Amino acid sequence: MPEVVVTGLGIVCPIGVGADAVWASVESRTSGVRAVPELVAANLPIPIAADVADFDAKEFVKPRKSLKVMSRETQLGFTASEMAWADAGLDGANVDPDRLGVTSGSNMFCPEMPELAAACHASDSGDGVFDFNRWGNTGLREVFPLWLLKYLPNMAPAHVSIAHDARGPSNSIVAGDVSGLLALIEAADVVARGHADVMLAGGASSSIGWMDLIWHAGARLSHRVDEPERACRPFDADRDGMVGGEGAAMFVLETREHALARGAKPLARIAGYGRRYESATASYRPTGQSIGQAIEAALAAAGVKAGAVGHVSAHGLSTELDDRIEAEAIRRTLGDVAVTAPKSFIGNVGAACGAVEMAINLLGLLRGRVAPTLNYETPDPKCPVNVVAEMAAAKSPLAMLLNHRTTGQAVSLLIEAE
Repeated sequence: MPEVVVTGLGIVCPIGVGADAVWASVESRTSGVRAVPELVAANLPIPIAADVADFDAKEFVKPRKSLKVMSRETQLGFTASEMAWADAGLDGANVDPDRLGVTSGSNMFCPEMPELAAACHASDSGDGVFDFNRWGNTGLREVFPLWLLKYLPNMAPAHVSIAHDARGPSNSIVAGDVSGLLALIEAADVVARGHADVMLAGGASSSIGWMDLIWHAGARLSHRVDEPERACRPFDADRDGMVGGEGAAMFVLETREHALARGAKPLARIAGYGRRYESATASYRPTGQSIGQAIEAALAAAGVKAGAVGHVSAHGLSTELDDRIEAEAIRRTLGDVAVTAPKSFIGNVGAACGAVEMAINLLGLLRGRVAPTLNYETPDPKCPVNVVAEMAAAKSPLAMLLNHRTTGQAVSLLIEAE
């Protein structure tokens, strides 16, 4: 099948808006985790998170009126797509709109609570009790008529498609933390099958919206609230949970032939991938079997041996179980390969984590570097992996990206920098 390459990338995440800002933060070892003022003011027990603190959507979203029907996640995804589009030099490239598509990994977008406040107050029976009859009769009248259009998980690719008149394949993948890599794999397959000439693909997500925080009630989160920048510590013996985050990354994918024909320089190629599952939906305690199988499938698809992989970008969630089973699977299939965990910088951005982590790794590979893992201070014997704690030279342009989730899904993606 035709070789699929990456010709542009855009990234908006807790350590920067744009590729240069992100890599500068990596070089300076600047964490994106902090005590978020709004969470502190609300007196939440865990007020730390990795938010995109310096992001103003008005600088990037055109036309401005679109902001009225864009959730925070859609704004992040749209911005990353515009950056990727510009990076790939697609303005004036005359891509056939019918052969231009968009695929994005998404979470279920949670509504912003102030938007529902008036409706909830109107549904008050008078004694502080929510009355469902009043909600149906009067409460719903207080909801913005286009409210629902802000929070459908396909809104990020929808707005990008509208902006660029993309009439080709469009899709949203909602599968938790593996969504971003699944979206990239799907887009690469669409291009390889000849169903599109150019695909914008990646993910946009947040795990720190108010309704998300209330719903999960701090489950699996780090309690290291006095040291936010040290809270996310993948594979470290003193890890005590993950940190929530938000962000987006998008990429331009096309065949090498198409890229060269329009004068675009490939940044990397999609070398292979694996998608596997083990039954853990009931227990939420996978064994790591699917992670190992996904790694082996990616190696087989790429036609390479384990030793060819220069480093692994691990899921590195910073929880006891997730890190342990992932470390065991990496050691079992890839041996003593170097391992980095970008979540130590950006927290867990949910459905977008694979795309954002791919962007960080690709920025490093293009410079011949592997990003360090922050806060790796005390090796855990139960996590037998070679963690990169300091910035290191890349041993190979071939890197493996990993994401998995507690319900048993695991995804791997091999990229090779040009």
